[in-house]
Amino acid sequence: MEKIRHSMLPKLAECPKYTPKPGDAGPAAQRGTVMDEAFRLALQGDRSKIDALPAEDRPAVDWAVGLMEDYKRTGTVEAREEYLAMHTPGISHVGTADALCEKVGWVADLKTGQVRGYMEQLAAYCYAMMHKTFEDSYAAHVLYCDHKLVKSYRFTLEQAKGIVERIIAEVNDPAAEPRACDYCGWCANQNTCPAVVKPVEQGLAMVTTPVTTLETILGTIMDSPERMGEFFAQWKMAEKLVAEPVEKFMRARLETGAEIPGWKLIDVNGREYFDAEGILWVARETNAPVESIILAMGGKMSGKAYREWAAQLGREPLNAHVRTGSTSKQLRQIKTKQTKQLTN
Repeated sequence: MEKIRHSMLPKLAECPKYTPKPGDAGPAAQRGTVMDEAFRLALQGDRSKIDALPAEDRPAVDWAVGLMEDYKRTGTVEAREEYLAMHTPGISHVGTADALCEKVGWVADLKTGQVRGYMEQLAAYCYAMMHKTFEDSYAAHVLYCDHKLVKSYRFTLEQAKGIVERIIAEVNDPAAEPRACDYCGWCANQNTCPAVVKPVEQGLAMVTTPVTTLETILGTIMDSPERMGEFFAQWKMAEKLVAEPVEKFMRARLETGAEIPGWKLIDVNGREYFDAEGILWVARETNAPVESIILAMGGKMSGKAYREWAAQLGREPLNAHVRTGSTSKQLRQIKTKQTKQLTN
């Protein structure tokens, strides 16, 4: 595989055989790169890149810049790229953090998009800084700017070194086997990886003997907790990696006018709605109070929409106004680093 890059460490911790797909970065990655640059330049006093961002992206970067001002305390935040190089022992690739404060002892990385785990990457950055400064511990902050969320870590030299060395050792172990994980869709090996293909094959072939009733099929699957768990994991993987691509291909084929026996595309009418123009017309014609408009629209906004709206008006939401929906339960597969091969 290609040399280990710092950004690959969280993925390699999940699967030592992870290999990034070749090709140019997608729109999400390109957006992240642009916002990273705007963030670093703003910390140097240049807001031109933030001002050039799409309007919906500016509040996220502004939030991250403001946070760094709070975190630096009596120190100075370094954001010049030439001073952000991370030389981690054992890794030839030179990483690049997004911000650094050596006086206080922390390194920061800006992340866009989903809230994912980056602990291993930040451990490597802290290991690099401790190796450079001879400090015994170092802090790291992951700034999930789209969510205005911070995840902070503190590593000792022993902890950071251990995390990095364990990943390197497993990657270099010829006996290491691949593990299915959340990063399979980004991996160049997905199509032929035994950790992906075998469970899909087993899920599709779970019931191997002829049966005549659904009760018999369910009984075969649910005769033990182990078999039930195996089936569900395998079937969900088959649904994602086989059924969904087949559906996408069927749609594309039918849209060209080709036929698929037993299937057709139908038009489904969109739901009726009224935009701002219609709402304002009624409000102005009737002098409707603001409260009646809010209640008619359901009386609430999503947290993200509300925070963005308040920020545009120069207001910070009050904690007393925050509401949280009721807790729900989700079925989540427990994934371990030593997942055994699923068998029939």
